[in-house]
Amino acid sequence: MPRGMSHLLPAGGSDRPVVPVGSRPHAPSVAIIVPTYNERGNIAPLVAALDRTLGALPYRVVFADDSTDATPEEVRRVAATDARLLLNHAPRRRGLAQAVVDALKDTGDEIVVVMDGDLQHPPAVLPGLLAAVEQGADVAVASRYAPGGRELGLANPMRRLVSWGSTRFASAGLPPARRTSDPLSGFFAFRRAAVDGVALRPVGFKILLEILVRGRVTHVRDVPFTFDRRRHGRSKATAWEGVNFIWHVLRLVLRR
Repeated sequence: MPRGMSHLLPAGGSDRPVVPVGSRPHAPSVAIIVPTYNERGNIAPLVAALDRTLGALPYRVVFADDSTDATPEEVRRVAATDARLLLNHAPRRRGLAQAVVDALKDTGDEIVVVMDGDLQHPPAVLPGLLAAVEQGADVAVASRYAPGGRELGLANPMRRLVSWGSTRFASAGLPPARRTSDPLSGFFAFRRAAVDGVALRPVGFKILLEILVRGRVTHVRDVPFTFDRRRHGRSKATAWEGVNFIWHVLRLVLRR
């Protein structure tokens, strides 16, 4: 049981089977890991949008939750009519990246997607990400900076400058980060084989950077997307997360 957290359970109850609704011949199974922290108002709209986008594809949604509000209860409520939803809830805050790693240990799907639960990552981009992985990419990145991508979610010019500078900082210090135009993206898909047996030791938010540097990754493909505006809740970005980011990059440079 990782780091004092509960086992991964179907969100609707421990005796509820997790059964994909429908299937596509020979389609790989997909786990969509959604790290959440106090995102109660976003759960139902996100699940509905995923269903509209992916339909009968064999997928499950794992909410890697650190919330202190009623988000877990909302996941369970929505899961009462959707057995594809699972809840991985920790009694204390792990941070986004570690929450994803913990959830990953409890899933065995061939393709894994990581996306935010705040609706700034449009589910409509998922088919492109999944197609890129099925066509041979080890990692497919939803990129704000690839041709055709846009950045609407960071309306504050200073936050945009910090985001741009952080991307340049990571790319300058870590050659594997240069395989994508957006190494700090929180929206991406990857082959499980790229991280099987790899010791992931993330700090803070940037789990993609950890996978690019430590994982078995040779082929990365960018899929342009528009980083949308937040609909509910508040941003989790803080000055402390900036410190964590710098420390994370330094650890990866030193391979620690």
